[in-house]
Amino acid sequence: MELRHLRYFVTLANELHFGRAANKLYIVQPALSKQIQELEKELKVTLLERTKRKVSLTPAGVYFWEEAQRILGQIEEIRNHLPMIERGEQGEIRLGYVGSCIHTFLPEILVELNLQYPLIQTYLSEMTTASQLEALQKGMLDVAFVRNPPFDKRWDSSLMYQETFSLVLPADHPINAHNFERLQAVAQEKFILTTRQDGAAYHNQQLSICEDAGFSPNIVHETVHGHTVLQLIEKKLGISFLPTSFSRVTTAAVKFIELKDIPQRAEITALWEKENPNPVLKVFLSLLG
Repeated sequence: MELRHLRYFVTLANELHFGRAANKLYIVQPALSKQIQELEKELKVTLLERTKRKVSLTPAGVYFWEEAQRILGQIEEIRNHLPMIERGEQGEIRLGYVGSCIHTFLPEILVELNLQYPLIQTYLSEMTTASQLEALQKGMLDVAFVRNPPFDKRWDSSLMYQETFSLVLPADHPINAHNFERLQAVAQEKFILTTRQDGAAYHNQQLSICEDAGFSPNIVHETVHGHTVLQLIEKKLGISFLPTSFSRVTTAAVKFIELKDIPQRAEITALWEKENPNPVLKVFLSLLG
């Protein structure tokens, strides 16, 4: 059975007249009759009742007509979608991101993607930088939004976001934005910082804030999750440095002192495999600016 058999039969079932159906198909009537006979022979059923006065569908013919229309409709839909998939206007993209992306730049990109390319499906996974780098290497992510990534010649990158760090203290800590003068004032505090395993460069960046102030931090807890850090600070288990954007999304009883005068900045970089064959990737990257 070929697609033309389905088209011939559906046209004939719609017309219930061999002459009119043949005209619509631009073939001669005997050729149409022969094709329908071959189809019935292959299916081993009678699809049409033929008399000199009329043509009608058998129960098997009605069922086959309905199914053939559905199949032809699916094929037409596939045909229409294929060029869009080839151009990257339809398909899926897998994104990994560190937590702060979702309350900074990432939602705006996703909104724009949905407006311009509503047939692209996004799969989002909040992951640590280390986990994203591993997933990117294994081909499990198309784009990773990470902090302080290492260089790898297989990857292209784009700096997406940059912001200040803030010193984060319990709400009732005696140091506040008005009396804070220098970081040396918290040299004896207990610190909650990120783990080296989840991103050595970002961990070292936080350490360098203390080192530039002339002390080594007393690290009592390590976690890569910013909201966990905030909860620990609220419970007075230590203090920390966090990207300032966290101040806009937390309800924890903490206070932020923005460190505008230090050189360190919290950055998020987009990474992707140079040889990634996903056509949607090019479309997505065009929205990153």
